[in-house]
Amino acid sequence: MQKPDIQELSDFLIDYVRAMGSIGTYSSRVNRCAKRIAETFGYTLTLNFSFAHINVSIVDPQDYSSFRSYLITLKPTHLNFSLVRDLSALSWAIYDHIHDLRVAKRCFKKLIRIQKRPFYYYIILQSIANAALSRLFEGDFGTMIIVLFATLLGTSLRVLFTYMRLDERIQCIICSFLSSYLTFWGTKFDCTQTPEVALGTSILYLIPGVFFINSVIDILQNYIQIGISRITNVAIIISCVAIGVYATLTFSNFRFL
Repeated sequence: MQKPDIQELSDFLIDYVRAMGSIGTYSSRVNRCAKRIAETFGYTLTLNFSFAHINVSIVDPQDYSSFRSYLITLKPTHLNFSLVRDLSALSWAIYDHIHDLRVAKRCFKKLIRIQKRPFYYYIILQSIANAALSRLFEGDFGTMIIVLFATLLGTSLRVLFTYMRLDERIQCIICSFLSSYLTFWGTKFDCTQTPEVALGTSILYLIPGVFFINSVIDILQNYIQIGISRITNVAIIISCVAIGVYATLTFSNFRFL
């Protein structure tokens, strides 16, 4: 196998690590997959994780003068577990039989291109999922309809706010307030007999459960710094969601609490 140029491999690994780190992957998995690719092509890779950045260092173990180091910024996007699975499988495919960097790049670009979906796809699916969750918590049909529209409103606004680059914490306060307040109006007109379930599940789409799980995994696997950073951010996000719900309870007359 011909050893690729370090610059070409660095460019590919930067794109690979940025993609893996932005779609809901825990740190040790990103580290394992990226190192597997680098070692396949005869290089040594070191990743240093922080909350919003990853330091990527690549060195040729046979010539330490051949060295590259980059600080890449993660771009938070939608969670995409199927892309995580496919990118992880790509690292194994490179290790097993794709020993040409040009072929690996083509496979990577194809995976990224296939996995891109329109924004309304996520809005609709998330709304339906949230409505189904309300039923799981013994909400009635009226609760499902209320939660469906509350989530549609909240997720649509989040897409708009993200496009406007509004701070994520402010997004959570506004969206949780509007979703819970819409739920309040649904219960006021007696659309549901389970208002507590409607209120609780109307803001579930804002709870960063995956990031909480990832932070615990990071801590357990000795990525202490990034784990603590992520769990701190989770606590801040949940606090912002609680502020929005508290505002709704203040401005309305919910009486079940």
